[in-house]
This record gives sequence, structure tokens and C-alpha cells, in this order.
Amino acid sequence: MFRLSAVRPAYWISGVLVVLAVVLPLLVPMYAKETPRLWGFPFFYWYQLMWVFLSAGLVAVAYKLVRGEERRRRAAQGLGDPESADLAPAKEDDR
Repeated sequence: MFRLSAVRPAYWISGVLVVLAVVLPLLVPMYAKETPRLWGFPFFYWYQLMWVFLSAGLVAVAYKLVRGEERRRRAAQGLGDPESADLAPAKEDDR
């Protein structure tokens, strides 16, 4: 039986955002034209540059969603915050 019902919406949304960030810039027929121009730059160039920033934003949102979901999952399992363990002072035996 599939366990898709166990997958949280945050993971689905994150997956869709990352797929959009990767696939849409690869659809060359969408932007293989010269007009409209923006500050003298052909559409082909400024559209690609726009996707650099959009992709960074989409991946950042996906990261925040997954990170928040992982923190909630760890808290529900009683595992605590993974970053608090990194900030804890080292024991004498660990040095």
C-alpha cells in the first residue's frame, strides 16, 4: 500500500516549488524571442536573469517549509531541536 497520505503538504508544496524553479527556465520556446525589451535587453536575456532570482526565492521558501516541518516532526517524536545540539557546549571527553 502506498504511504502518500503520510506525506505532509509542506513536502508536496516544496517539491512543486523546486520543480517550477528547475523546469520553467528549461522551456526555451517560452522565451526564445527578442521582444519585449527591458532597458534595451532582449527578452531572452532578462527573462533568464529574472529566473535566477525567482529560483533562489522559490528554493528558499521550499527550504523554510521543509525545515519547519522537520522541526515539528522531531518535536512530536521527542527528539528535540537538531540545532540546539550543535550549540551545546562540548564535553571534556569530546575534546
